[in-house]
Amino acid sequence: MLDALGEFRVPLEASIYWIGALAHPWPHVKPHNAKVVMLIPGFMAGDMTLAPLANFCRWLGHRAVYAGILSNSECPRETMRKLNARLALAYEKFDQPIVIVGQSLGGVYAREIAREHPEMVERVISLGSPIRMPRRHANLAVEAVAKSIAAIRGKAEGCLSESCQCGLMLSDESPAGVPTTHIYSRTDGVVHWESCIDLSGAPTVENVEVMGSHVGMGLNADVYRVIADRLAMPRRTRLHDVNSHVAAQI
Repeated sequence: MLDALGEFRVPLEASIYWIGALAHPWPHVKPHNAKVVMLIPGFMAGDMTLAPLANFCRWLGHRAVYAGILSNSECPRETMRKLNARLALAYEKFDQPIVIVGQSLGGVYAREIAREHPEMVERVISLGSPIRMPRRHANLAVEAVAKSIAAIRGKAEGCLSESCQCGLMLSDESPAGVPTTHIYSRTDGVVHWESCIDLSGAPTVENVEVMGSHVGMGLNADVYRVIADRLAMPRRTRLHDVNSHVAAQI
């Protein structure tokens, strides 16, 4: 209950927390080192909720593209279809793997996209994402909303759960070979913070703790520091470049 009430501190995160970040040495990049970042909003949220983060990425010198979502409340199968198409379009346009940043449910989708298309994904960064059984690890209010929306679509039993009638299974497995950063907060008032941690022990996965609310992660200065640092890292070798190099040696 106290954590849920803590979600009301979002205005604090969007203002006072940034005072201490003004002097931070933010890692700006040159055009040739710029990453392309696709942003996926959380449950029931739209692209514009991540507009501040998109502007921040551009300020650092990167390119930011939206997922094309007005409200992240569609059938997961349909959402995944659109996100995969969006990823392919960005990959073709910019001719480089894409960094996917997803907030909450958006991070769950980001991981699944990376599992399906590792060659198109540079890195995944999730913000307070319940990567294990999303519905089961949300608070009662969020679960009630999810059930209500599912009922409107005629899929009250199982949407976003293991028994989802659309047949889409969101895996708990880490995206093979794709660097993944899971950002979580122990004071998250929407999802259980334990569900936001990857326990696989995979060398490409890291869990980073911050202090803040669930809703406010898209505005949190500590979250932005982590994102900025990961975006400044060198690009990883593309899978098809590795395969071409190996083939040339044979």
